[in-house]
Amino acid sequence: MTPFGAFRDDNVLKKKAAFTLAEVLITLGIIGIVAAMTLPTLIANYQKKVVETRLIAFYSKINQAYRMSYAENGDTVDWIETNKTYSYAEMVAWLEQYIFPYMKHYNVKQCNVETTGQIGVCVTIPDGSLYWFSIDVSGQDIMYFVNGKWDDISPRNRFGFNFSKRVKNDGSTNKLSMDFIDPYVFDWDGRRESLFTNGTWGCRKGCTNCSYCTKLIQLNGWEIPDDYPW
Repeated sequence: MTPFGAFRDDNVLKKKAAFTLAEVLITLGIIGIVAAMTLPTLIANYQKKVVETRLIAFYSKINQAYRMSYAENGDTVDWIETNKTYSYAEMVAWLEQYIFPYMKHYNVKQCNVETTGQIGVCVTIPDGSLYWFSIDVSGQDIMYFVNGKWDDISPRNRFGFNFSKRVKNDGSTNKLSMDFIDPYVFDWDGRRESLFTNGTWGCRKGCTNCSYCTKLIQLNGWEIPDDYPW
């Protein structure tokens, strides 16, 4: 049988173990502060991971499509007529012949660049992202939009690629793209610093073209580097 005194002492201990309302509120306040400090970082890291995953997936799929088309349609040197200005309808027809049979899509529309008037085709792909495609006299420009909004030109959403563009490899010699589709490096001098500072295509805060951003990510193993203008 438990002594009466022991029972009273245990009851007192139970009362002392309880939290007061003030203590609960202080604890919740601390948790809220910690959450407010860490949540933005967690969200940003998640968004970056989405971009990285979709970007490498698109790069892989578009190159696979070109390789399959190459196997059936022959050397890419014959795919584009030299010095020809392609209309929107002709670009769509080109895609229908060379790319669409090898890469899934479900929507196509005309998207012209307002500032330059450059004609382009917006192609939506199954994951909800899209790519903008345009043919010019020296090859093709491709812009990939992670969130599916082609008018969002921020370096979080828009990523430049090119096909058969002449690029400066070391500042003195030119060569064709090594792969079918490469990150956009037209006129790049080969220095990482130039990927930020180039006046036309540099990847920096407030950029309006940002085409070199893709190369920055590729150089970092397809992961967004710490100095990326996120």
